[in-house]
Amino acid sequence: MNTSPNRPSLTAHSSKPSRRVLATLLLAAVAAAVIAGSALAANLVKNGSFEKDSNGDGVPNSWVGNGLTPADKRVCNQSYAGNCSFKMIGDGNIRELIQVVAAPGLLGDEFNLTAWTKGKAVDLGTSGVARVHVQFNNSDNSITIVWFDMPGGSSPWTKHQVSALASKNFDSITIFAQLLADSGKMWVDKVKLAPNP
Repeated sequence: MNTSPNRPSLTAHSSKPSRRVLATLLLAAVAAAVIAGSALAANLVKNGSFEKDSNGDGVPNSWVGNGLTPADKRVCNQSYAGNCSFKMIGDGNIRELIQVVAAPGLLGDEFNLTAWTKGKAVDLGTSGVARVHVQFNNSDNSITIVWFDMPGGSSPWTKHQVSALASKNFDSITIFAQLLADSGKMWVDKVKLAPNP
């Protein structure tokens, strides 16, 4: 064993980081987690741009259909953002694309619902609808609905936005894209539901 005074001792220098460095790294990690969590929480709707359809059935992942025909489907030749959107065809029957968001909350909670829509020769007749809406599934088994309507006729990609305020405590939220038209086509893209801070 060499104990020469010219050779530095391995125990003379600590390889442990200082407390200040550890505190700085911890704060940076917490800040990154908060930013990542905020980005994830920014949209409660999954697959809101309809980019994924794993089984190829035309109904995008995380969504279910009601009253859809094979012509009502995810298409990747029309979109506002990304490659795909969801198309519904009017024939006098109601069409719905639905997603339940597992987000219980309280009276007074507020959300922003946004979506982009496009229409081609949409004939709403006297009682038709072309809309996207948010439904609060209230804890007392009632519902509260807030929506925006797309105009009849033809329209380019247009952003719609509405503020939705919970009037009661709720167990979940349901998002609907809905078409009841005599004829025409409606496309929906980039559906987003974000809590207001």
